[in-house]
Amino acid sequence: MRITISIFLLIMVACKTTNTNTLKTNEVSFKTVSIGVLYGDGTEGISKSNFSISNAKDWNIFLNKINASNRFSKAAIDFSKQQLLCVFDSIRNTSGFKIEIENIFIEKSGLKIIYTTSKPSTTAMVNMVVTQPYHIVIIDKQEESITFINKDNLQ
Repeated sequence: MRITISIFLLIMVACKTTNTNTLKTNEVSFKTVSIGVLYGDGTEGISKSNFSISNAKDWNIFLNKINASNRFSKAAIDFSKQQLLCVFDSIRNTSGFKIEIENIFIEKSGLKIIYTTSKPSTTAMVNMVVTQPYHIVIIDKQEESITFINKDNLQ
């Protein structure tokens, strides 16, 4: 009996667990700074766009635009080591629209940011309010060129 238990324990200790949530070798980890919608009826002056912010001056200018009509808290960012990636959808006449960065990875040609957009179903109840979906993430600073890819346009 002791031998059986010893063998069982030895097998359990020797078995290595695998983490299925690990990043692939070319994936870049990111953290969401903010995701949601703007409610400024376009007064922020941000059109449908994708861009990177890599210094404190540009971040403060951006925050001043956003905060003119929205409450947006300033995240602590070390721009010597980090940068922000931002995706903004079109200004919409109803609620229910979303935009989200799904994946970031490095290829030979540079940094690729994959994002997706979604709209409310035809039967969904939505509010009649002007919104602009956005997603802002933070990554470790990269020197590669950046390409934003709307996954919805690939299908």
